[in-house]
Amino acid sequence: MAKPDTSTARQKLISRLTGYWRIEAANALLVPVFMVLVADGRIGVGSIAAILPMMALLIIGAAYWRAKLHQIEHGTSPDKTVKWIAALDFPMAIASAVAIAVCISLWSIDGLAVGTADRWVATAAAVLAALEYINYYHRQLQHFDHWADWKRLIAGGGFRKSQLRQDIDRLKITARSSPDQKPR
Repeated sequence: MAKPDTSTARQKLISRLTGYWRIEAANALLVPVFMVLVADGRIGVGSIAAILPMMALLIIGAAYWRAKLHQIEHGTSPDKTVKWIAALDFPMAIASAVAIAVCISLWSIDGLAVGTADRWVATAAAVLAALEYINYYHRQLQHFDHWADWKRLIAGGGFRKSQLRQDIDRLKITARSSPDQKPR
């Protein structure tokens, strides 16, 4: 059996990772701008509270994929970036939950939202924040951009552990097994 062309596979991976980090970085700016434009600028503090964690998670995604790209292209370890992102796990979970709570409040409490567009912007941003949080820190939700992932999902493989979660877990195991690790 012939070996696969690793240079072609490597180039495809580099191309995919380049697209990932650039799209996430662009979306961190473009999605909020689009939301504000669709709302005709009529958003309030609630929408902003939901938009901020969404933006932060998109920036986290961009930083992660860029670190993975540098690992493939230059052999540099992504561990420093992964540790930084891992430290943001709990704060981003809280921020996403707060975004959802704010969204519910805007729909539930009269006079809290600037208007219906404000409610919809907050809703979209809160849902996107929650989905991005799950997609990065827990389970890979996105399967439409890579054929192998899509085939595995359709074949009943379910939602696998996200790549970031795998890297975070790897660092935890490495830290526990390190000889210079102090006993607890």
